[in-house]
Amino acid sequence: MTTPKPPKPSKPLSKGGRVVIWTLIMFIVTLGVFGGIAVIADGVDGGDALADGPVGTLTPTDRECGDVSCWWIGEFVSEDGAITRSGVVLRDAETVRRGDPMPSGIDNVRLHDDPERPTAYTDDYNPVPGIVIGGFLLVFCLVTAVLLARMVRRHKRAGHAAAA
Repeated sequence: MTTPKPPKPSKPLSKGGRVVIWTLIMFIVTLGVFGGIAVIADGVDGGDALADGPVGTLTPTDRECGDVSCWWIGEFVSEDGAITRSGVVLRDAETVRRGDPMPSGIDNVRLHDDPERPTAYTDDYNPVPGIVIGGFLLVFCLVTAVLLARMVRRHKRAGHAAAA
């Protein structure tokens, strides 16, 4: 019977390698915190608008497209005419494609009146996936950063032990 060989001691990381990995860790933390919070906030804003936002009509004036789908941008007017906003982005469950004809108006939308980014939500918008995805992104990035930091510290200790 042969005995298994003991694992080779890990090589210590060079100073440049540690700098690269710590930069990557900071990038992952930043992405997780800001990206996760932004996605969670969008879901929460949609839930708030659906719960108590002013009801009105969105008249699309433009369409913006990403890699997969598009969304309408337009003028929101509340049912009582008291609130009017321009440049309102519509969030809904329907997929808008580049070639879809622009509707004349979309009734029964609710406004989240953010001065920097007014957004309207249709009744079929579900805020839960955004909150769940944002939470997952936040937790995943933070756990990944912690694991990378532990790896760097383990390699640093292995370098000190090998030098002794």
